[in-house]
Amino acid sequence: MAEKLISVSNLNVSFDGKAVLDDVTFDIESGDILAVIGPNGAGKTLLLKSILGLNKNYSGEVVWHQRPETSYVPQKINFDKDFPLTVKEFFLLEIGGRSSFWLPTPDIVGEIKKRLQEVKAAHLINERLGTLSQGEMQRVLIARSLLENPKLIFFDEPASGIDVGTEETVYNLLHELYLKNNLTMVLVSHELNIVYRFATKVICLNKNLICQGLPSEVLNPQTLHKIFGHHAGVYKHEHKEQGLGVSD
Repeated sequence: MAEKLISVSNLNVSFDGKAVLDDVTFDIESGDILAVIGPNGAGKTLLLKSILGLNKNYSGEVVWHQRPETSYVPQKINFDKDFPLTVKEFFLLEIGGRSSFWLPTPDIVGEIKKRLQEVKAAHLINERLGTLSQGEMQRVLIARSLLENPKLIFFDEPASGIDVGTEETVYNLLHELYLKNNLTMVLVSHELNIVYRFATKVICLNKNLICQGLPSEVLNPQTLHKIFGHHAGVYKHEHKEQGLGVSD
């Protein structure tokens, strides 16, 4: 039986008297790929931030049974694209006191290259962040999250803003990393086909917890209607492996 890493119990978050998350309870277990789905404004990002301690404005409990090395990959980062920061320098900012920013040791540079190689992006090491495509930037963010050898990684829509083909590649890459590094992952995603294929568990949010369980058991037309409303329907993706999606 998998070990519990985190238990979320009766989590409530309100802003200006309005509930954003209402009585949410679930567990994250070692080895999970836990997908969090729901419409815009359902509280998905806020849930991740509450678990990670980045939001403390909640009632209820978030209990960490274990404290594995943990990383968080946000949906996007805001930076001045004209600022001449290279990918290597972006990594060195994360490494901080372990190395000189201006004169990093060969070992540190080798570690950066290794992480970039893991996401098939070693060729980007000297590129400026502002010149990267959205897909390339996502690979860099994923590689950066691996620096401290985490066992638990939170991803907030890791394929946001990129095309369907690149999206498929990003999720395949995450699954490879999950298997290779014996990871536990929590990811927010709007793409139900991907959730259906890769997630071991899913929780469905629309402020309160609509469903949780195996994707093959809980992702059905009735549940999608509860989550996304009367415009939601089910369609098939024309990929090699098919699954569920939402259409308006």
